[in-house]
Amino acid sequence: MIGLCLCGCVYAGESANEATEKESELESIRYLIKNVQGNIKEAQGESELLQKELKENEIAAADALLILGDIEQQIKTGGNHLLDLGKKKDIYQDSLAREREHLVYQIRSAYKIGRNDYLKLLFNQEDPALVGRVLTYYDYQNRTRVNRMNEIARQLAALDQIEQTIRHEAETLQQLKNRQTEIIDQFNTSRTSRKEIIERLHFYIEEQGLQLSLLQENERELERLLLQLRDEKTDTIEIYEDIPPFNSLKGKLKWPVPGQITKRFGSTKKGGKLRWQGVIVSTDTGTDVHAVGSGKVVFADWFRNLGLLIILDHGDGYMSLYGHNQSLAKNTGDWVLAEEMIASVGDSGGQTLPGLYFEIRKEGTPLDPSLWCQDIARR
Repeated sequence: MIGLCLCGCVYAGESANEATEKESELESIRYLIKNVQGNIKEAQGESELLQKELKENEIAAADALLILGDIEQQIKTGGNHLLDLGKKKDIYQDSLAREREHLVYQIRSAYKIGRNDYLKLLFNQEDPALVGRVLTYYDYQNRTRVNRMNEIARQLAALDQIEQTIRHEAETLQQLKNRQTEIIDQFNTSRTSRKEIIERLHFYIEEQGLQLSLLQENERELERLLLQLRDEKTDTIEIYEDIPPFNSLKGKLKWPVPGQITKRFGSTKKGGKLRWQGVIVSTDTGTDVHAVGSGKVVFADWFRNLGLLIILDHGDGYMSLYGHNQSLAKNTGDWVLAEEMIASVGDSGGQTLPGLYFEIRKEGTPLDPSLWCQDIARR
């Protein structure tokens, strides 16, 4: 009996030790899980900061491009105005030269006739009619000469005004060109900074293993945005009365940009657990982006992962999305027609190559753009 009791005590002690060890292991696992969760949260926070920095950078670059486009248009207009002023100056100079020639001719004629002949005629009473005709001729010549002199003075003043305007326009044009250089420098600085941000962001995502979770979060954010836009939708039926219903255009739409489809609808994303809900059309930076159909701009701003994004509401629950733009040509609330230019292609949203991200959705459900647009991505 004593032996059995001792054995029972030994087994009880071993069970207690095992329970203590397991509890210790469980506590260690909990600690590791908590530590990993903390690291993930910290990593996501760092990622958000980098995304915010990227957003500010890309918006600044887009603003610079818009300013640059406006300046370039002013430079073009100013250059054309200078050319017109130069042509006008040439016309006045030619006219002035002709007037001077006429004046010189009149002065020479008057000199040849001489004042003595004029006096002789006054004292010659033999032929009064002849005297009258000659005096009239002299008066005519004098008036013509005065008019020529006044005309030359007027043209000289006009020419002086043109030359002053040309100088002013030239100074303004030079200021615009200087401003253009500053904006280009700002844009290039933003692009250099952007490259560094993207490298840090991609490295951090890879290092922390956040790619899948961030892709999932990006999709959730986009779905939340589209749901919000549908909830905020106002009555827009009047714009659609004179255009075909969007669902009748399936297979007839033109692609928003020319180029090559490099990411197809439904193909797997990096990691293999998510699929593309739209397409990527690779094309040159700055290529015009056209609306595939008429509608209202319900979103025109920077959006995580998609960069400068524009969303059109085509009615009946249909929307089209255009992402990774370099700049946006429309604002929220604008109405656009089919094939109207709405943006320009870029690589915003942290992309390394230029291209357009394009989606079509019905009540929030992604549709294959290749089934809606004509055979290949050409315009």
